[in-house]
Amino acid sequence: MTYPRILRVADLIRTTEAELQSVAAALPRGVTMATAELAAGVLVTLEARRNWWDRRPRATVLNSLQQVMDRFRACDQVVVVAAALFSDGRVLAAQRGHPPALAGKWEFPGGKVEKGESPERALVRECAEELDVEVSVGAEIARERLDDGALLILFSARLVDPRAEPKALEHQELRWLAAGQVGSVAWLPANQNFSGDVIRRL
Repeated sequence: MTYPRILRVADLIRTTEAELQSVAAALPRGVTMATAELAAGVLVTLEARRNWWDRRPRATVLNSLQQVMDRFRACDQVVVVAAALFSDGRVLAAQRGHPPALAGKWEFPGGKVEKGESPERALVRECAEELDVEVSVGAEIARERLDDGALLILFSARLVDPRAEPKALEHQELRWLAAGQVGSVAWLPANQNFSGDVIRRL
């Protein structure tokens, strides 16, 4: 018996399986797909089975699979995470120093999720880099689509060491705000939209 030859390509796409459905519905003939939803995104595996009479060069088939994968990569989105860092009935706010268009505005600290990194792990890393503190990440509070298409996700967080004091390593200033003070700073628009959800948790 002659078995088909199988060629595969795989990539991790920062999105959800639901958002891949439109591309998956238009797979070329002879190409099958398997997915696995992970914390860092969706692992997409494309497979082409070559019968014994298929004389196309291997590189040609792999190139066609890569072209299909490029359609899935177009679904790859930038994810930004932010921490509503709670302590003693207060939440931490950080004032931006750059870029100039955002300088002076306030946000919940955080940053971009790197390829292959879970949102929670990215938030732990960003808080270490920006605030010089270790945090434990809790539940997702809210999410917002930014004007540039990136997805901003706000998580609750706590200091691993309650005695640790965050430092403004990448911000102009940090402030601990009680519920009645959350509206006292000029938030960036997306962060402003989170303020009600944050206040309810204080």
